[in-house]
Amino acid sequence: MAAINQVHSITNPSITKPSQSGFFIIMARSSPPSLTTNAVPFLNLAKLSTKRCLIPSSKASPADAILPTGADDEDGVSLGTMKLPPDTDVTRFETLLFQWGNSLCQGANLPLPVPLKVDKIPGGARLGFITIGNGETEVLVYIDCVVFPGSENSGPMFRAIRNGPKKAQPPPGEPRIMRSLLDALRKCVEIARL
Repeated sequence: MAAINQVHSITNPSITKPSQSGFFIIMARSSPPSLTTNAVPFLNLAKLSTKRCLIPSSKASPADAILPTGADDEDGVSLGTMKLPPDTDVTRFETLLFQWGNSLCQGANLPLPVPLKVDKIPGGARLGFITIGNGETEVLVYIDCVVFPGSENSGPMFRAIRNGPKKAQPPPGEPRIMRSLLDALRKCVEIARL
């Protein structure tokens, strides 16, 4: 019974608060000294009951969450390019692209035939078209919306590239997404000017 009470005090924390580092701190209830015996040594519950446990809050997936980027980007199908004005704040533009991608997942404004997975990648956002088969989800096609910073001779450049194992076939809903992207690019250019 003592072990059950101890597990209950850990699984039902008394205080949950966010920290400055983006983690939630869960402070578990302290257990009485009688519960800190070796009744359940394999779980080390006595050690956990007096410590703070860090639980990461949800963030965007890492860049390699769907498929790794790399040399295959050059082999992808180019869906469009756009020269950006030289006074574009590239970091803000990337953030706006990611926000646009997340807005597509809401589905209220632009219903799509398949679900999307949006990831923040270096330079912009990745839209992964999710397919479900045999009880697994997989991304066979994705669109990278990427901004390349400018150099001395040219300004920043935007590219949309379709990639993945089935990159030769346009995924369902791609024309709608590209029309929405064109509108989003116009707005992003206006907002991201220095």
